[in-house]
Amino acid sequence: MENFEAAVIRSRTSAYCFATWDLVFITIWRLSATEASFVEMNRVAREFIAAGPRRVSYLSIVEGSAPPPPDVARAELARFSRDVVPQMAVAVIVAEGGGFRASFVRGVGIALTMLMPHKVPFKFAGSVQQGAVWIAPHLSPGSGGAVALDRAVEDLRAKIAVPQSPFRALVAR
Repeated sequence: MENFEAAVIRSRTSAYCFATWDLVFITIWRLSATEASFVEMNRVAREFIAAGPRRVSYLSIVEGSAPPPPDVARAELARFSRDVVPQMAVAVIVAEGGGFRASFVRGVGIALTMLMPHKVPFKFAGSVQQGAVWIAPHLSPGSGGAVALDRAVEDLRAKIAVPQSPFRALVAR
């Protein structure tokens, strides 16, 4: 795929990364979400939606290291679900880290959808590849489809990888 386009990082901390690629708003959650991180997510998503001529999609990856958000942060997540997601073509959440954890993340998403039903309920994928397939019909022509989206996420993850300290490498031996 010679004309591969990388995702553009819009905001990043050690806990999260918010990026855009084609018509997709991507969030990667690594550590605990806070109220401030969800406020930032809302801001970045609204800017991305406002800048585009077409409806965007949402791909959220909740890594196995990310604990559930505290109650105060969930209020901002609910605001995102109520105010931002209905403006999107599709919203996909990928919960990594095993069965119980994936079930918990799915439960939070379903609860948000049930409390604030709207025309774009969250879909829950078992992998980024599956989520990319669901988003593919909403991508720009010539974007490269699901394969290119999956590659953009892999590339993004490589860019935001936490460098391993030399001490940690010695302990692992």
